[in-house]
Amino acid sequence: MKKSFQWAMMAFLIMFFISIWTLYTRYQPKPPELEVIVQEQAVEVEPVTYSLKKWGRAAAADTQSDPIIMVKETEPILVDPSDNVKLLFEQTPESVTYYLWDIETGMLAYKELKGYPLKLEKSKVASGDYAMEIRAKWANGYVLYHTRIIVMNNEE
Repeated sequence: MKKSFQWAMMAFLIMFFISIWTLYTRYQPKPPELEVIVQEQAVEVEPVTYSLKKWGRAAAADTQSDPIIMVKETEPILVDPSDNVKLLFEQTPESVTYYLWDIETGMLAYKELKGYPLKLEKSKVASGDYAMEIRAKWANGYVLYHTRIIVMNNEE
């Protein structure tokens, strides 16, 4: 009886470790979700490019496309320059940098804007239609998100 219990316990432990190993080998880190909030408007933003490592596993995606092309057909977020653009990440990043691309010209209009939340008025962002690239960094990697914003100055 004692030997059969030991064999059963050993079989259970072997199956347990095989199951854990199988789960581990299939695991891939996923980029944190992001929600952009301006006043009462909240929009989920999908990651487009990322490189992450966690628990000895790595995951990467590289979307080689112009931010303008990716967001041109999406619903824009309407922003007043005095609004704060708040970002709700699933995990708080170590740093966040923003780039604004002019939809009309295709040119980079504002680069390396900082702030968390982003204050457009402080950065002196002019009215216009922009593709916003959000670059967030964590200790285990980075993620790029793209969304479209329209900055509307009510004084103009």
